Amino acid sequence: MHKSLAHINAAQLLGNLEVSGFIEDAVDTENFVLSRQQEKELPLYLRALAGVGAFIASGCFIGFLSAADIISYRQESGLIAWGLVFVAAAMLLQRLSGNLHDTVRHSFLMQSSFAAMAVGKSLFVFGTAQAMDSGWGATFALLTITAATYHVYRMSIDRFLSSLGVLISVLVNILHASYLPENIWQMAFNGFFLMQLAGTALLFTSGRIRSDYVPLAYAFAFSLAASALALAMSDSFAHWGRYGQEKHLLEPVFAALALAGGLIALIGWAAGDMRKLRSEPLMLASAGAMLLGTISAPGILLSIGFLTLGYARHERLMVSLGAVLLPVFLFFYYYNLHVSLMEKSAILIGSGVVLLAGRYYLKCKGWNKEGGTSCVQK
Repeated sequence: MHKSLAHINAAQLLGNLEVSGFIEDAVDTENFVLSRQQEKELPLYLRALAGVGAFIASGCFIGFLSAADIISYRQESGLIAWGLVFVAAAMLLQRLSGNLHDTVRHSFLMQSSFAAMAVGKSLFVFGTAQAMDSGWGATFALLTITAATYHVYRMSIDRFLSSLGVLISVLVNILHASYLPENIWQMAFNGFFLMQLAGTALLFTSGRIRSDYVPLAYAFAFSLAASALALAMSDSFAHWGRYGQEKHLLEPVFAALALAGGLIALIGWAAGDMRKLRSEPLMLASAGAMLLGTISAPGILLSIGFLTLGYARHERLMVSLGAVLLPVFLFFYYYNLHVSLMEKSAILIGSGVVLLAGRYYLKCKGWNKEGGTSCVQK
């Protein structure tokens, strides 16, 4: 890189691009870029710590309200009303916190605001679920309160947790809907899985999605991982359904094929052009994705997809999620194989040999790094 380029700022870069004719209006482009930026927040680990603290505080506060007989869990209307009061109080505290992110006053008010929001949403959801006497009542309440506060209460961790709560509640209700015929129940799960996959793909790969929806994108990704875990656990650890009712076993074929197709599309997107899928390296990668799809390993496909997506978007959290999930799903896959331990050992040895051979092949072709040379050229 030329030395003068190391000191150029974003405004100068946009100005130079406008002069060169690459963009029409530098001001409009700058406004577009700024609209895609998230608001300044604490680092991720501090936000997670704040979330844990607010969760503990909200639990203690709900316990205090119950012990002091201020609220009664038998009065659904009272729970809903108190929930709305706390939600309004949380929004007021957020407004009073101001925009000074480095002050003690701001931190205290934001922590209090988040705790009040957690209390309000919990009371509202619990009261609505009791009033409707159904697990779907909790889903309806979560969806309603999340939609009402998403664009008003601008805290990313609340947006993420609320959106994730909606999706997880739908998943739980579907898994325990054993009153449905097994084929209808399987179709409901597959439809929800496909919706999660489509939502994750759209929110992460579309360039027209605003930064406000980044927490929603991660909520879809985490709920998709939860659905894949439900598939992995279904075979050996759980037959899903309510206690005392007939329980069903999830079939992973549809999810595996959907994820295989999604992974191939993701590889093409990461390469910059779907037509590059016809190149030899990407053809081999696509063949590997289809092979994993045929052996019904949706969790492994999902982990590889997260790793690919995180690498392409430079999202360390997504890469970390894929890296954590991959050994988990590999464990479930080998554990669920209905073969002897000797045969499982042979499969593990064979898998290792194939991976080592693949690495040697990539090295010989020069595909293991940019600008690499092949073994033949050496």
